[in-house]
Amino acid sequence: MSIRNPGPWPVTITGVAVDDGPADRHVFKVARLAAGSPAGEPAALVFDPATASPLRSTEVGPGRELPVFVTITIPDVEQAPGGGLVFDDLAIGYEVLGLPRHQRVPMGFRLFVHSPRGYVPGEDRERPGN
Repeated sequence: MSIRNPGPWPVTITGVAVDDGPADRHVFKVARLAAGSPAGEPAALVFDPATASPLRSTEVGPGRELPVFVTITIPDVEQAPGGGLVFDDLAIGYEVLGLPRHQRVPMGFRLFVHSPRGYVPGEDRERPGN
């Protein structure tokens, strides 16, 4: 995904998470978080994993975008048959003019992990009753 700064002031991205709240209560876990260099034009926005670095506090200037690559893991938890896990946005921590802010940012697509037999597959072992 990319994070665009449409405002007139620089924004410092301080964190990206899939879930809000305390990390020990997150359903989705961030396994890898990397960012490219902020780009000026959307056409110039290319994410190259070979040149990406772990995301640290990164300034994104006015009208610029930051390409971000997030690798997540999903839990191997019991689910109701036909249920599943879904997400379509990320929690972004940032600062504007030194003030900390938090916002959910749409990814532009929805990820749904369907559980037709009543659990989210994640391991090769068989589950009782499935």
